[in-house]
Amino acid sequence: MTGTASSQVRSAYIAEVTPGTIPATPAFTTLHRPAMLVAKPDIIEGRSLIAGGARLGQGFAGIPVTGSLESPLVYGVYDAFFASLLQGAWATNVLTDAKQVSTVAVENTIPAGVDGTATMLRYRGVEAIGGTLNLTAKAAAQLSLNLIGRGSDIGTTTAIVGSTYVDPTEFDPLSSGADVGTITMAGYTPDCMQSLEIAFTFEGRDPQERISSDDLCGVTRGDFLPVMTANIFVETNFLAMYNAARARHAAFAVTVPLGSVTTEKYTLVFPSCHFGSTEIDMSATNVFQKVEIRPEYSTSLDYVLAITRAVV
Repeated sequence: MTGTASSQVRSAYIAEVTPGTIPATPAFTTLHRPAMLVAKPDIIEGRSLIAGGARLGQGFAGIPVTGSLESPLVYGVYDAFFASLLQGAWATNVLTDAKQVSTVAVENTIPAGVDGTATMLRYRGVEAIGGTLNLTAKAAAQLSLNLIGRGSDIGTTTAIVGSTYVDPTEFDPLSSGADVGTITMAGYTPDCMQSLEIAFTFEGRDPQERISSDDLCGVTRGDFLPVMTANIFVETNFLAMYNAARARHAAFAVTVPLGSVTTEKYTLVFPSCHFGSTEIDMSATNVFQKVEIRPEYSTSLDYVLAITRAVV
């Protein structure tokens, strides 16, 4: 028998109603790229004078669930993961950061070699606790998410009774070219942009561990502190941003449109931002202005980030 190839793995998810509990008859949606989750036991080893100080006896401190999801951004495929990341829920195609609990269950199915028996590895209470969206010229819009789960089940060759699987209907990865609309910064006119990285950074998004179970109580909601880093060619408009970053300045909104197909677009809006820092980079052939932008909470809108989908 030939060993299993990674392309033979099926990775699927379903939104959970009760965090940490897989729905009774789950309707899983498959992923284009795997949710790379691991449940690696933390071993407690015993040592004994009976054995001359060698290992003797073993226990388990817990089985933490951690991992990542790396993929070009495809419209609609990762919306449930965005909801878990921002701790919110999609409402009329709008998602804003909140302090809710939004989780998914993930099932990775691995055949035991080519034509081998399918083994299911299931992870519960999974949510994204951070990540990045990287837009770089001549490349795909690249999504990277850090994942954590509340718990995992033993590996099994038995499918959940009544479970179904459906493939996503969207396949085309978004590019950082024509699939990115005009990025705007209210009050400023950015010069030609070579790259933009959006870091969905949280502080204090930590596992809440407990006794009496290998599962977590939950995951701390944490503080949402995103950072955008833009690499901009130095042309006619760089001076206003350069000088603004050196002094106190009024907050401004940043809008990032993603997608070029009607009703298959996202718009990311950070309504209140400040420049964090800026520098002029003359180390390469072109001169670049590197600009750090720090979104903050909007007191009038009650959020830091709003993502709208199905934009026309």
